[in-house]
Amino acid sequence: MATPIAGYTTATVTPNPDPRAFSWSGIFAGTFLFLAIEITFGVLGMAIFASAANPGAAVPVSTGIHWGMGIWMVILSIIALYFAGKLAARLSGAPSRNAGLYAGLVTFGMCVFTAVLIAAMALVGTMGGHTGVAYAGPYSVADILAVGGYWTFVALVLAMISAGIGGTHGAQMGRLRTKPEARIDERHAA
Repeated sequence: MATPIAGYTTATVTPNPDPRAFSWSGIFAGTFLFLAIEITFGVLGMAIFASAANPGAAVPVSTGIHWGMGIWMVILSIIALYFAGKLAARLSGAPSRNAGLYAGLVTFGMCVFTAVLIAAMALVGTMGGHTGVAYAGPYSVADILAVGGYWTFVALVLAMISAGIGGTHGAQMGRLRTKPEARIDERHAA
């Protein structure tokens, strides 16, 4: 053990957390951040694009509105999952970019699971009444799934990449954690 030199103070440096450690609290926080961003700005997008529809026309929703809403949801998913992955990696204490990437990807998985679960619960709720998806014609459902399926795939792939990048940006690389009272007094270092 080294003996302290007169005029110097010793510093106790706590090492980075175990790189194999994984924090589910960070993943859940990232998932809730995703839901907050996605729902808030998704409602804004629906309001904007619904106001552009003309219910009195023969075709109340034009093709441009479909494209606009699809692009809006893709961009929104990319932004929401970037911040979700970044928060998850930061709160998980990911010590490297690789650990941050995995925290971001697990957050992406939790977000997709949660979104599918919420959509399924909403779909089951609408099927119980006399209006809703259960009474839609088979051709309209197929059209909705065909167009929406492509947009969903593009949004998921780009959002997965975004969550991984956000996770790498949220990693705690190169930061030593020291206690404030245990820092070396720089006046005596010279």
